[in-house]
Amino acid sequence: MKVLTNNQFKYAIFKPNNNKNTEKTILIYHGWGGSIDHYFNLAEKLAQEGYTVVIPEVIYHDSRNPLNKPFETKNRQEFFWKVITNSIDEFDEFVSLLQIDKKKLILLGNSMGGFIVTGIYGQQSTLGGAASINGSGSFLLSETIFRKMDNRGNLSIKEEQSLKEYDPVEQTNCESPLLIMHGDSDNIISINGQNNYYHYLLTNKKRKNINFKIYEGINHEFNLEMTNDFIDWLNEI
Repeated sequence: MKVLTNNQFKYAIFKPNNNKNTEKTILIYHGWGGSIDHYFNLAEKLAQEGYTVVIPEVIYHDSRNPLNKPFETKNRQEFFWKVITNSIDEFDEFVSLLQIDKKKLILLGNSMGGFIVTGIYGQQSTLGGAASINGSGSFLLSETIFRKMDNRGNLSIKEEQSLKEYDPVEQTNCESPLLIMHGDSDNIISINGQNNYYHYLLTNKKRKNINFKIYEGINHEFNLEMTNDFIDWLNEI
């Protein structure tokens, strides 16, 4: 494993460490208030499966102007979507600098990272695949749910229009395989956002290569069963 810096980007990279090499790269996005090192164990496991793994630092985390108290309500409300939209905006530049072939690139995101992944997936024409865990592909719906949880008012027209520019249910969406995983007892990020996105892809886009796995009794966690299911899906696409 190496931690590297390329222009404004800093990231960890894990190379396949056995004779198996799929020639595919997995790009992992972590959750709100997380860190790239939280995913080192997973990255090592995926490297053993023959994948190159890259974990980029996202804005306002790790060394990129981190927030002192990310879980304070004010900070979460102000910066959550800024991290997501910034990560979507810089995706093409980051992949280009690392010279990654998008056709061999699989995105994986958990929690906030799951939002980032579906946001990128919504705008890209070519990817090897994508997996959103405990996230959402229906941004406006999820923000509405967040605001109800926080007892906040509705989005302004300007805020709604701004979020629509990134909302996957407002985009074309990539044709590559997509895996959605979510616990049915998640009290941090409602499963309703994933469910709405899944049905949008099935009904509006007539997609058939979308898998939606729901885990009974599971709250907001990325557990061993999910990890194994992700690896099984990886080896099938």
